[in-house]
Amino acid sequence: MYSQKIINSIQFLRGFAALAVVIHHTGGYVKRYYEPYLLMGDYFGIGFAGVDLFFVISGFIIHFTSKNYLNNPSKLTEYLKKRFVRVFPIFWLITIFLFLSGWVMKFVFKMDFFSIGYPHTLKAYLETFTLFPLHFAINPVTWTLSYELFFYLCFSLLIISKYLWFIPIGILLISFYNIFIVHSGIDLNYYNFVFSGYNFEFMLGYLICQFYDKIQLPNWAMFLLLSVAISVVLYFGYDVSDVDSYQRILIFGVPSGMILFSLLHLEKNGFIKFHHIWIEMGNASYALYLIHFPMMLLMNKIPRIVGYYFNAQQEIIYSYFIIICIVFTSIYVHKWIEKPLSKLILSKI
Repeated sequence: MYSQKIINSIQFLRGFAALAVVIHHTGGYVKRYYEPYLLMGDYFGIGFAGVDLFFVISGFIIHFTSKNYLNNPSKLTEYLKKRFVRVFPIFWLITIFLFLSGWVMKFVFKMDFFSIGYPHTLKAYLETFTLFPLHFAINPVTWTLSYELFFYLCFSLLIISKYLWFIPIGILLISFYNIFIVHSGIDLNYYNFVFSGYNFEFMLGYLICQFYDKIQLPNWAMFLLLSVAISVVLYFGYDVSDVDSYQRILIFGVPSGMILFSLLHLEKNGFIKFHHIWIEMGNASYALYLIHFPMMLLMNKIPRIVGYYFNAQQEIIYSYFIIICIVFTSIYVHKWIEKPLSKLILSKI
């Protein structure tokens, strides 16, 4: 059965996935304003693949933590409460902070925080704070949370009754047709949201959790599997854009599942261990994911506010500093805000 060591493998991957997205966005800022200078040689230009790894991990975690709820409708309320507390309280807190920060930046410093033209209508606020699909995001990364909620909803059907399995299977079949046959998953609309390629990544993580203990392979095979997965990502990944659909599944999603499966085995067998900082980042990965983009933008505006403008080399050095600040800030936010807030709310409801 699963042990704390295996959970550490998951936490490592969560921390790595979040960090990859952070470096991707920070490097993207350097690339946009200081090209041809690049952060880390733009090797993290495919850092958006951290999202695909997140979705595979999410499928594993939701099955791992809630498998005892399956076909047990009396557990639905408990399940929904835990999912609600996991996603919304810290998200709301950070989102409110972003709105307030944006107003301060605009009226005090005469500078736009995001420059995204948020409409500030009741409809936009409701969709943003409920993470409604295709909501107007003041925090650009929150589109992924809408998919997470959709995955949670699909899993809740299996809690209500095992006989509702045909609904998730039907979604997967239509998603396959939509992504691999007609290739229509790129356009932003509700149909493509429901029948997206990300459904396969979530299902892949779910299946890995389901069959992990039933498959035993030698450690050399796990190292080989890990090597193949990483090689596929590095060799083919730079030709895949973040708006590609089936390419993301094949080049990022499937290798993410291979990486997850191999690390779980290797960690279980004691062949690899992870430094505690990776575990800390894994624990704080949700906070890290939520705060990194606005914090990166804000920290890049601070020098301009005080009248200082970096050259390219200074910006690269400053970007490393930003990444370090984001990581340690997220750990602090998780320990002293997110975790206590979640415990408090769970105790009340």
